[in-house]
Amino acid sequence: MIVVAPTAFKEALGPVAAARAVAAGLKSSLKKEKVELYPLSDGGDGFLECVSYYLKGQRLRNVTLRVSGPLGKPVKITALIHDGQAYLESASILGLRLVSASERNPLKTTSQGLGEAITELLNRGIQEVIVGLGGSSTIDGGRAALEYLGVKFLDAQDKSLGEGPAELINLARVDTTGLDPRIKRQVQILWDVDNPLLGPHGALVYASQKGAGPADIKMLEKALARYAEVTEMAIAHRLDHRRGMGAAGGIAFGFTALTGCKTMSGADFLLRLSGLRDKLKKDDVIISAEGRLDKQSLSYKVIGSLRRLPHRRLILLCGEITVQIAPRDKRTAAFSIQPGPIDRTAAMTQTKDFLKQTATQIGRLLA
Repeated sequence: MIVVAPTAFKEALGPVAAARAVAAGLKSSLKKEKVELYPLSDGGDGFLECVSYYLKGQRLRNVTLRVSGPLGKPVKITALIHDGQAYLESASILGLRLVSASERNPLKTTSQGLGEAITELLNRGIQEVIVGLGGSSTIDGGRAALEYLGVKFLDAQDKSLGEGPAELINLARVDTTGLDPRIKRQVQILWDVDNPLLGPHGALVYASQKGAGPADIKMLEKALARYAEVTEMAIAHRLDHRRGMGAAGGIAFGFTALTGCKTMSGADFLLRLSGLRDKLKKDDVIISAEGRLDKQSLSYKVIGSLRRLPHRRLILLCGEITVQIAPRDKRTAAFSIQPGPIDRTAAMTQTKDFLKQTATQIGRLLA
């Protein structure tokens, strides 16, 4: 069996459309092989699209909410409701795509809207809110969202901190007595990357693309370190080094440490929801795809998760490749779908065609 399991190509193609393009190419050159589609997401882009795909035929409905965006201005978002569960894509609330290049500044962006969305859904009687993290414009450790949910961040004088993540440098105490008790029982956070909160591979790895300069990064580093120190003393448990805690600018850490809610890898969650985890056999060929293949992709995002499942070959179709597959990995190969030098805008508009063309060639090798 050939399993087609791509993720989204950011701003170009969703995971379902990507899967269909790859399958169309394969079927044009592989007439007899069985090809099955399993579009995936790590919890970021395409998360709701994938959930909807696997729950098709069941009673689904979309709910529109109005919450604060990353710059404090109202944004409309969609939550997917199924059987008492609500699925949220945090990128639609505080995503980098909602902030223009000139306005990107993680010292000013806020995660408050996530807290608003969770509260609104719980107030509507939702039994469980499942939040896919990814693509955030924030680096506040989820502070603003948690404050909306009832957590207090206090300084040495027991006064509330000023606004913004830089104020976490002055954090002396966290007070969770006012936290909405429903969060621990009814919220699940899915992290998209396996970065810890702190260190050279922590949440600040993505700071520059969110608009932070060198001075901002140093300030945020001190702020997050203080945040982790005070928080972990309060709960008597160290979490900052755990994988996934740096996701979405540390939102995963904040919710895990201060609410006790459930957390797990978004890629693993969708592998379970899709049933692919239990269906793959050691003789199967997996064809996955994503816009940019890097070290993060190979470690614990969708591709990293697929590498750990049974398979004979894992073939990766990518818009950009920034890391080479290790020579010792004899089962994995990566191919660029670009036919030659091309600018980013043109490449994005032709992603579907490029995927189909490359998959056709791959199919000839597998025939």
